[in-house]
Amino acid sequence: MPGREDKGRTRLSVLTFVVFALLLALLSRLWYLQVLATDTYGQLAEGNRIRQVLTEAPRGRILDRNGKVIVDNRAAWAVTVKTAELGERRDEVLNRLARLLGVPRATVDERLERWVGSPLKGVPVAEDVRADVLFHLTEHTEDFPGVEPAVVALRQYPFGQTAAHVLGYVGEISAEQLKDPRYRAYEQGDVIGKAGVEQSYDRDIRGRDGFELLEVDAAGDVVRTVETRDPVKGRDLRLTIDLDVQRVAEQALASGMVTARGLHDSQRGGTYPAPAATAVVLDPRDGGVLAMASLPQYDPRRFVGGISRRDFARYNDSPGKPLLNRAVQSVYPPGSTWKPFTAMAGLESGVITPGTRFTCSGGYTLGNYTKRDWAPSGHGSVDLNRSLAQSCDVYYYNLGAIFWQGEKRAEDARKPVPERMQATAREFGFDKAPALDLPFAAGGIVPDRGWRKDYWRQNKDVYCKGTSRLYRELCADGYLWRGGDNLNIAIGQGDVLVSPLQLAVGYAALANGGTVYSPHVAQAIVDPATRRVTKKIRPQVARTAKAPAGAYGAITAALTTVISGGTGASAFAGFPLDQYPVAGKTGTADLPPNAPFAWFASYAPAGDPRYVVAVMVEQGGHGGETAAPIARRIYQQLFGLDGTEVTAGRDASG
Repeated sequence: MPGREDKGRTRLSVLTFVVFALLLALLSRLWYLQVLATDTYGQLAEGNRIRQVLTEAPRGRILDRNGKVIVDNRAAWAVTVKTAELGERRDEVLNRLARLLGVPRATVDERLERWVGSPLKGVPVAEDVRADVLFHLTEHTEDFPGVEPAVVALRQYPFGQTAAHVLGYVGEISAEQLKDPRYRAYEQGDVIGKAGVEQSYDRDIRGRDGFELLEVDAAGDVVRTVETRDPVKGRDLRLTIDLDVQRVAEQALASGMVTARGLHDSQRGGTYPAPAATAVVLDPRDGGVLAMASLPQYDPRRFVGGISRRDFARYNDSPGKPLLNRAVQSVYPPGSTWKPFTAMAGLESGVITPGTRFTCSGGYTLGNYTKRDWAPSGHGSVDLNRSLAQSCDVYYYNLGAIFWQGEKRAEDARKPVPERMQATAREFGFDKAPALDLPFAAGGIVPDRGWRKDYWRQNKDVYCKGTSRLYRELCADGYLWRGGDNLNIAIGQGDVLVSPLQLAVGYAALANGGTVYSPHVAQAIVDPATRRVTKKIRPQVARTAKAPAGAYGAITAALTTVISGGTGASAFAGFPLDQYPVAGKTGTADLPPNAPFAWFASYAPAGDPRYVVAVMVEQGGHGGETAAPIARRIYQQLFGLDGTEVTAGRDASG
């Protein structure tokens, strides 16, 4: 039967072809695996045979200027979970782990879900774990896939929240940071400084991780150690901060805020809210920061082991902004603490001498623009000394007007406009972020004609859409610089903005005769084993503010009268000014509709300055009643005097 034979042969041919094709595919795959992919699969095989165990290096300690340890390390056992290895047994394993740890399952889930770091090393769900728990995990590994004990080096803060903004905190490097060229040498999972000196000096204090290369068999048991590298501890960082001064500054700020909240606000009614405050203590001889306090502040201990998203959100969303270092990152109108720089502009340009007098009847009119003095009845005939002692606004309105007249003449003649007040301010370091060894320093604003035009261009659309008379005027000619702008600058109001640190740097230059140092919080990098200084942070001169002979002496003499018989006298009543004369200036900055911001900037001893103290209390009232008493308490610590409670000074305004 030929038909059946033909069909049989056809089927046999098809089967032969299929078998041949399968054999060819198999041979091709074998050839690929053994020839083309030999390197790749050889590496995979080696990876299955060799395990690398990293040993994280402890970070260097952080010390104060006297060697007191502010940040240390401690070793702790933690339990980590690699979620990718839980598989289908996730619920079973996590329930069992929660029972072992003695915590609700929800607590474990929260640590896993809210973790902001990389899960490569496992998510820590518990630290400081008991020994019996660790033994149980080791003996029952089959019941806890993906769960491993691990030794972690945790940051330790012997003094709690003290100097939190200066110190900063650590955390795992983010994906965004890994893209930054500055972090080229870092890898995912590395722990790095995220703020403060932990960030600024991360490369110096982070150390070098160690590792063990272990050969393991198919069951995962260790056969031998192939290679070992011990971890190298990071170097210690010694700061210019004096821990005792820092603690007193924070305590004085807290007390001063409480005091301000009990003072009557005569303009707005009720009491001052005083939600925040900051203080800076500088050495005017080299720019070293002895204390930098900002309240409210955060607790760096919450970041140890990785902060949860919920805790971070609480900090980030808090109205008090505890993560913000107000001394460095915030800017405010300086109020009357700015007047010494206006006076210096007058002395530099020859517009005034220390004996030049202006009559203050309580107000000043320039064209159709009238500005009132803080004292409605005025101050009478006022020279430089009295202008600062009584914080006479009209004296400085006169100076601003004189500068305006000179500027107007230059404009009319189409010549370069000599903006003397702004130029002098910049000589003292304002209008530019200081070269500080802390991140995120703000630059502030010293407004001039160029700034006014830029600001107008950026906001013109808003002005021109407005319907009010003011907005129509701003739409038409808001780019113009007017005489009233000069009057505002002269008393530190209007668009002038400075950070408390900038003001301290400016007063340091007044104190030392014109040298503007770049402020710094670090003093040296120290080898922890030998205690030898491996790198010294040397003072850097940013610029020099030149002035005619006698100008600095005249300003200092005038500022001492503020304390001995002016707006700061009440706050320093009973202070031994004969031994430790203080040169300072109170300030009250208006930011309607808020309550006034209280300022006090100073240096001492006036004849041979060793310290600069600048204090600011947000919505704290007047400088003489709120900020100056805080500075007094800080000076008591600096000079080894008996401390007194921070009580309100008499409201002398200015």
